Amino acid sequence: MKKWCIYGGVLLTLLTLCCLTTTGSASGMEFTLYIFGNANSDMNIDQQDIDLINEIAAGKTASTPLADANQDGKVDSADAEQVQKIIDGTATEMWVQDAFKQPVKVKTPVQRLITLDRMIAENAQVIGVGDKIVGIDENTVNRDIILPTISKQKNLGSAEEPDMEALIALKPDLIVNNQYFDEGLMKKLQESGLTPLAMIYHGDIQNSLGYSKMLGYLTGSPSTAEEYVNWMGGTLGSIHDKVAGLSEDEKTKVIYLYPRKNGALGSGGNDCPTIKTLQFLGADTMTQNTKDTAGKIMDTASYFEIDPEVVIAKNPEAIVMEDIDEALGYGYTDKNAAQAELDRIKSRPGFDKLDAVKNNKVYLLDVNIVSHSNCLGALYMAKALYPDQLSDIDPYAIHQEYVDRFLKVPGLDVKKDGIFIYPQIS
Repeated sequence: MKKWCIYGGVLLTLLTLCCLTTTGSASGMEFTLYIFGNANSDMNIDQQDIDLINEIAAGKTASTPLADANQDGKVDSADAEQVQKIIDGTATEMWVQDAFKQPVKVKTPVQRLITLDRMIAENAQVIGVGDKIVGIDENTVNRDIILPTISKQKNLGSAEEPDMEALIALKPDLIVNNQYFDEGLMKKLQESGLTPLAMIYHGDIQNSLGYSKMLGYLTGSPSTAEEYVNWMGGTLGSIHDKVAGLSEDEKTKVIYLYPRKNGALGSGGNDCPTIKTLQFLGADTMTQNTKDTAGKIMDTASYFEIDPEVVIAKNPEAIVMEDIDEALGYGYTDKNAAQAELDRIKSRPGFDKLDAVKNNKVYLLDVNIVSHSNCLGALYMAKALYPDQLSDIDPYAIHQEYVDRFLKVPGLDVKKDGIFIYPQIS
């Protein structure tokens, strides 16, 4: 896990037509809605789940992992009744599965929400429930450009060690953080009679959409959450479908990097959310036989410090390098600063031999749209890697619609008021 750095238009008609529907999608963008009662483990809570629960209760089919809607240890008519309440919007509690695959009971609808993660705070605004946030972590305070109201809520300090006295005084119905929610802190919150919930958001585009939809249900706003999820899911699903047929030779060979302390480089193995996103976008992430600086094979790792000699030996066709609030993001407009950072990467010893450097395929990306608002980062990465296959995709226009339609930030021009990928793409 990157602990040290985590803290620190009109949409094209084609994309609109490709949007997910409430019955699912043929595209590659699929997720599980981890609400108990979603018996068929798809992306929706609906009549199909009630029908399956009734079949399980009648002994006609085997039980499924999410069928026990009220978590009483059996699947029966009470579970079907609970699902109906969820559909009707009358459920006074819901059982959900957290990022650690544990059941969590949440009193609903949530009216007072604490977010200890900047992306979840942003996502709450996107799905129309930002006004329910009463407390935030110190990183969200710095998101005032896109979260002008939420960023002014009570600052509880570090997500790892929040001000417990202030947090308890806010009387939250729910405290949420990403999948790296400290388990010791979660236990402390539970012992104080509070409800913490770890949600998969960081870097994971598919699960983040699923948990976005879950958050909509928990806060009594499933329809507004679904509007966003269908729009973004359909957009990314259509991109996936355009590159899904690439042969191994046609896939762009890319290495993902991020800066670590003292000039070291970080990367990710197959368990890294950003690696999974790049693979979803059709890239060859070159994760086989990758070693860290101690010589350990890290193919299946999450985040680790990579040996620069490994990067040189693999000779990627493209490099995706995260900028950690140095020159990219909302409010950053100095292209000279971005160029200086890019030049430092390209001038590392031996990197002049890389195809990525020779062909100007080294891209800086804002950490806040790669690891945090990761669906936006996926748009820019896809376009950079496959400009020809995605010639009709305009990440800037999609990003602008996200800002205008969902974040509802008036007057913010993503092309003028920030840098999100550098060099900028056409």
